[in-house]
Amino acid sequence: MNQHIITIAPLGPDDGELLTLGAMRAMREADALILRTARHGAAAWLDENGIAYDTLDALYEQCEDFDELCERAAGELIARAKGAKRLCYAVADPASDATVRYLAGHPEDGVTLEAAGGVSLAGCAAGAVLSFGVNTENLRTVTALSTQEMRVQADCPQVITEIDNRYLASDVKLWLGDLFDDETTVYFMENAAVYGAKATPIPLCEIDRQAHYDHRTAVLVPAVSVYERSRASYEDFVQVIRRLRAPGGCPWDRAQTHHTLRQYMIEEACEAAEAMDRDDPMKIADELGDVLLQVVLNSCIGEEHRDFTDRDVTSMAAHKMITRHEHVFGKATAKDADAVMGVWESVKKRERGEQTALERVLDVPQTLPGLMRAQKIVKREMQAKGEGVTKDEAVRAMRDALGRLEAADGGEKELGDVLMAAATLSHAMGIDGEITLRSAIGAEIDRLRAEENAKKA
Repeated sequence: MNQHIITIAPLGPDDGELLTLGAMRAMREADALILRTARHGAAAWLDENGIAYDTLDALYEQCEDFDELCERAAGELIARAKGAKRLCYAVADPASDATVRYLAGHPEDGVTLEAAGGVSLAGCAAGAVLSFGVNTENLRTVTALSTQEMRVQADCPQVITEIDNRYLASDVKLWLGDLFDDETTVYFMENAAVYGAKATPIPLCEIDRQAHYDHRTAVLVPAVSVYERSRASYEDFVQVIRRLRAPGGCPWDRAQTHHTLRQYMIEEACEAAEAMDRDDPMKIADELGDVLLQVVLNSCIGEEHRDFTDRDVTSMAAHKMITRHEHVFGKATAKDADAVMGVWESVKKRERGEQTALERVLDVPQTLPGLMRAQKIVKREMQAKGEGVTKDEAVRAMRDALGRLEAADGGEKELGDVLMAAATLSHAMGIDGEITLRSAIGAEIDRLRAEENAKKA
């Protein structure tokens, strides 16, 4: 089989002066040269040097959307490559070009892709800020349109490219604002695509207040330490906790172990649950932060003892969510919440293997509140035995337990039977007994409050 080669040549951002010798050689030596578009500064250099080329500009008018453009561009390139020994396809930056990604993702028998490195817009942007003393090591490149799909980072410098209109600039500003303060200094480049591009320091809040935007506009954001920002990411938080646990850190944090932190985990989880009951969003966020503190602090301790790391914690949680949601990530189907629970239990059963009712019950943590633990025990026993209970059956069992309590002398055991019967009734009704009891306690407190207020009146 004849092997045809498509060489991807980098034209650089938008100026013929940024062409590399390798790109020039690839275009000169090709049997056929196709530019993604003639609307590029390098096209003038090709014309001046008598190098013939075709373009894909006509596809822009023929295609309804960008996905169709990429598909048709790949099809045309492959067809043209089969008629030549070596076809050269020239784009601004092969690493970020969507048509190149589509071509690479849909390989064709008999066609081989090659690509040369070149000057990127990000490289130009990095050069433009050197005079300001900005460290651009480990520079991250993000196109403005892709910010909707990515989370902002602050521990490395990043350049946001292709900010071609004011609305997109506003989106970029809001995206960066998730971690950076409004007055953070960023570097705006109206045209980062030219040799010797200039950068202007501006506050982040003014990204969408500049005079001009086009596909060559970029913003470079330096790395900013978590200790210099008002907002923090998960990675920032881990860094703070590691610093507290490190030599020279906080004596109290350094003294903690999994055992000493156990009580705080329980307390913080209960406080978070109470915030949820009160439906106070910022209080919920605050209390969830305290729960996260316990997770990260215990993870740091695990890492220090080489037992596990926070990556083990997140990996196990992610794997559990993926494997137990076969109706989302696999082939199972679930049309409603009840069906989802069936899928969940089926996967959990495969993970555990066959367990007796006793083994399943013993897995219920002893630290759970009594009614919550009782209801979980009832549920697991019935699942293990393949049994069920109706509301009427649970009510009859409750009446029997109350009868034994009424006839008992002392009655502590019989009262326990009544409480277990209440847990069984909660399960039969599909109601969370613990939450229901908490609501009843709240209602009782409200009643007493109303009585006190009435007396004062």
